[in-house]
Amino acid sequence: MKHSHTPSFLIACSAVLAVCWGLALSFFGGHWLLTGHLFPHKAEAKIVVAGAETPADASGGAPKAEEKPFDLASYTPDVGRGETIAAKCKACHSFDNGGPNRVGPNQWGIYGGHLGHRTDFSYSSALLEKKASVPTWDYAALDAFLADPKGWMPGTKMQFNGIKKPDERADLIAWLKTLK
Repeated sequence: MKHSHTPSFLIACSAVLAVCWGLALSFFGGHWLLTGHLFPHKAEAKIVVAGAETPADASGGAPKAEEKPFDLASYTPDVGRGETIAAKCKACHSFDNGGPNRVGPNQWGIYGGHLGHRTDFSYSSALLEKKASVPTWDYAALDAFLADPKGWMPGTKMQFNGIKKPDERADLIAWLKTLK
C-alpha cells in the first residue's frame, strides 16, 4: 500500500511545524526569562534578581554590635569584583557602549552622567522629578539608589530591592566609573 503524501508535502509540513515551535519557544521562553512566569498574566510581574536581598532580609538601621560601620575612605574598591556584582543587574540592563536598552536603560557612561542619561529610554516620572534635586549620578547618588532604589526614589520603575552591602556597592560603582 502506497502513502498518498509526497515528500515535498511532508517537508512543507515539517517546516511549518518547526516555525510554529520556534515562535512558541521564543515567546514563552523570552517571557519566562524576563518575568519568571511561563504564561502571561494580568498581575504586574516583578523581576526577581538572584543574589538580591528581600526587604525582610535587610537589617536596616544601625549596624549590629559585631559589625563595624563601613569606612569608604579606607576601602579600596575592587573593579573586577564590581563587574561580577553587575551580573545581578544584567537581567534588566546592558553595559556595552552603544548597547541596547532592556527593561532598564543601558548603563554605559552612567557615572557622572545626568539622571535620565539615555535619550532613547522612557524613564519614570519619579526619576524625572529626582533629576531636579540630583542632577548627576555621582558616587553619593549611585550609592543611595543602589542601596534602596524605592526608598531613595519612591515611584521608580526599577523592581530591585537593592544591594545592602556597602563594599559591594563601592565595587560596583568603581566598575561603573570605568564605563566611559
